[in-house]
Amino acid sequence: MRDVVVIGGGLSGLAACYELEKRGAAYTVIEVKRRFGGGISSSVERGFIMDACAFAFRRPAPDVLPPEFELEASMLPLADDICLFGQGSEALVRAFACRLSGGRLMRMAVSSIGALRNRFSICLENGIMLDGGALILAVPAPFAARMLWNMAPDAARHLTEFRYDAVRRVSLGYYKGDLPARINFSPDETFPFIIAVDLKERLPDHNHRLIQVGLRCSADLAPGEAIGRAAQRISGGKALIAARVDTWPEADLLCDYAGDHRDKIRAIRELLPPGLSLVGSDYCCAPPAQDGIAYLDERIRAGRQAAQDALNHLEAGRRR
Repeated sequence: MRDVVVIGGGLSGLAACYELEKRGAAYTVIEVKRRFGGGISSSVERGFIMDACAFAFRRPAPDVLPPEFELEASMLPLADDICLFGQGSEALVRAFACRLSGGRLMRMAVSSIGALRNRFSICLENGIMLDGGALILAVPAPFAARMLWNMAPDAARHLTEFRYDAVRRVSLGYYKGDLPARINFSPDETFPFIIAVDLKERLPDHNHRLIQVGLRCSADLAPGEAIGRAAQRISGGKALIAARVDTWPEADLLCDYAGDHRDKIRAIRELLPPGLSLVGSDYCCAPPAQDGIAYLDERIRAGRQAAQDALNHLEAGRRR
């Protein structure tokens, strides 16, 4: 019998699973995609290592990344406390995923959750039913709302109010000689950020440069046109060696983090039944990314805390 079900194999969900793994809990993780990581993925395009997500991040606090992952050597400094993973941000996902031995259901979507004899019941869209003593939802707000509609309708209604920015991440690989000596870039409404990298670990060789641009545009803009707009802004349209454009519709939550967002998240969590935790980038109290720079700490800590809360809930049930 599984103790905990984790729905969502993004960064927070993986952090929760790894905490459960270390504590010897029986768990199953359900992921709708064929791979873990959510929006965190990397690929090699003609010698450039490109990320689908924000590929630069604030250096995590010493207690955030498990020391057994030995990721410190692969974290390359960009400026001050800003780093990136030399082999792509997906290295972080692989570090968690390769250490998980619990049950996993990939390419499975959850339609709804309920309660049955003091346990959670999970209905998959293919009709399969699972149950668990505690439940961790590590999915964006629109999907959490749909799953929670029958069990916690008030929380679900609040979650349907979440809105997202329409920012695409466009990665551009250049021969360094085709770029201006100094890229003059001022963020604006259309191009909110740019990050340029000339670290050899990410490039075919030292004669190249990798640039990631944030492009705010409509969802129906063709990928080729998105790449063209970004390239025109950076290099005046000079020849590209490699390029990719990525969209994660729930990547950038629109909210006032300095205002009442923390109170909204607290209110939503208070409407959830005991034993159910809600974690992920949507529920961070500080922006999970700003100016193209990601913050990992809160998302990983929230996953670990959710695992601990789940185990506390199970222990309290055994004592009753």
